[in-house]
Amino acid sequence: MMGVDKGGQTVPATRFAEMTGVSRERLRTWERRYGFPEPVRVGSGPRRYAVADAARVVAVRFAAQAGTPLDVAIAAARATEPSEAPADLSFRATVEHAPVPVALVSGPEPLVMAWANSALRRIEGAPAPGEALVAISGSRTGALLREHFTRDLGAAEVEHPPWGGSVTAPGSAAVSARSVVYRLPVAPGDQPLLAIVGIETRGEHEARAALARAELRLAALEHRAERHERWLDALGALAAEFQHEPGPDVIASGLDVLIRQTQAVDVGLASYVSGRLALHGTRRGALGATALTVAAHPQVGRALRDVDGAWLDEPTARSLGVPEGLHAVGVPIAVAGEVLGLLVMVFDEVEPLDDDNRRLLAAISAALGFALLRDRLVSELAASTPTTDPTARAPRRFAAASPPGG
Repeated sequence: MMGVDKGGQTVPATRFAEMTGVSRERLRTWERRYGFPEPVRVGSGPRRYAVADAARVVAVRFAAQAGTPLDVAIAAARATEPSEAPADLSFRATVEHAPVPVALVSGPEPLVMAWANSALRRIEGAPAPGEALVAISGSRTGALLREHFTRDLGAAEVEHPPWGGSVTAPGSAAVSARSVVYRLPVAPGDQPLLAIVGIETRGEHEARAALARAELRLAALEHRAERHERWLDALGALAAEFQHEPGPDVIASGLDVLIRQTQAVDVGLASYVSGRLALHGTRRGALGATALTVAAHPQVGRALRDVDGAWLDEPTARSLGVPEGLHAVGVPIAVAGEVLGLLVMVFDEVEPLDDDNRRLLAAISAALGFALLRDRLVSELAASTPTTDPTARAPRRFAAASPPGG
C-alpha cells in the first residue's frame, strides 16, 4: 500500500466504487489477492484510490464478466496505458473518413479523448487525443458518459457542447452538438472505450445555430415590444391623471403611476435651482434626501443641456444614494428650454436607450414638465392674489376666476 497521496488525484473508497461499479468489499478482495488496485493511505487515514486506476478497474470488471480469469484480466489491465487508442484498426479505418465527427473516449475519470476521426480533427478548437474533455465533463452529458463506463447501458442520444466551442456570434445562443454514445467491445483486460458519433452534418448544425440566433432575436423583440407597451400605458395613465384639477398630490400620483406601469423599483423627482439638483426622497424610500452640484457631474450637465435621458454613471448614482446592485436613469424635465428638474427612475437592470425608448422618455418628461409648470403657475397666481380680497381663491385650470359681474 502506498503511503503518499498522488498530488491529490485520489478519491475515497466509496467514491471509487461508484466510479467503477466495483464494490468496496470486492476492491479489498482484489487488493489482498492480487495487489490490485493499490490504494493510497496517508498515515493512519482511510484508504483512497488513484483516479487514474478507475479505467483499469472497469476493464478488469468487464473482462471478468466476460469469463476471463481474474489474474489474466488484471495483468492485461496493468499493461494498458491510460487513453490508448483501440487496437482494432478496422474500426478506425471504417469511421476515419465518415462525414460526421467520431470520437473515442476513455474513462470513467477523467474523460479523455483517445482518438478522433478526420471530420473531428478538422474542427478548429476540437480536443486532440490525450486531452481531457473538460467542457463535457462538467455537463449532464459527462455524468451520462460515466454511467456508460460502469453500467451495461445501450446506445443513447446525447447533446453536448460543440467540439470546437460555440459556432455562434458573441451574445447569441450557444448551440449544442447531437451525438450517439455507446460502449465499444474491447479485448479482455483492455481499457473500456466509448464511441461518440455525431448524428448531424455541419450544415445541419449551422442551420440549428442560425435558428437559435433567430429565436434569440425574436425574444429580444418581444421583450422590447412588451416594455414599450408598458411605457405607453404609463403615458396614458399620466395623461388621465393630469386632466384633473392640479393639487398638492398630482406629481406624487404621477410618480406612483410610473412605478406601476414601468416596473421601476422606485421613482423620485429632483428639483433644479441655480445649478443644483435637490432630491427630497423617492416614493418607496430607496433614495433619501440629497443634493448635488451639476457642475461636479458632467454627465448630468450634458443630459440637462441636451434634455436627453441617460443611465447615470456610478459616481452620480452613488451621490444620489442609489443602492448597490441597482441602476438609475435620469430624465431631464424641461419646458420651453427651461430646466425644471430631473426624474430619477431606479431599476434592477440596465436596458439600452434606443431611439424608441428615448422618445418614450421624452414624452414622459413632457408630461411631468407640463404638470410642474402648471403647479408653478398656480402657486405664483395664488401668491400674487391679495389675502384681504374675500373673493380670492385658487384659480381653476390655467386662469383665475372671473370677478363677479365681469
